[in-house]
Amino acid sequence: MSKLHLVFGGRVKDPRVLEFDPGTIQTVGIFPDYKSAEKAWRSAAQRTVDDAEMRFVVVHLHKLLEPDTLKPDA
Repeated sequence: MSKLHLVFGGRVKDPRVLEFDPGTIQTVGIFPDYKSAEKAWRSAAQRTVDDAEMRFVVVHLHKLLEPDTLKPDA
């Protein structure tokens, strides 16, 4: 299975945490590897660099799709 990555962002209620306002969510895309996802994330984040309430993140979808491969908490 490919290691899919989702890049999305939106306005956060508090710039110190990742609690998104659901009405502002923007999907940048789904990417086949981290390198291309990071490039898309950087581009999206750069466009909103002056807005402290806009955040973009990379989500490792492959970890959600294959939870058995995750290491158990110690």
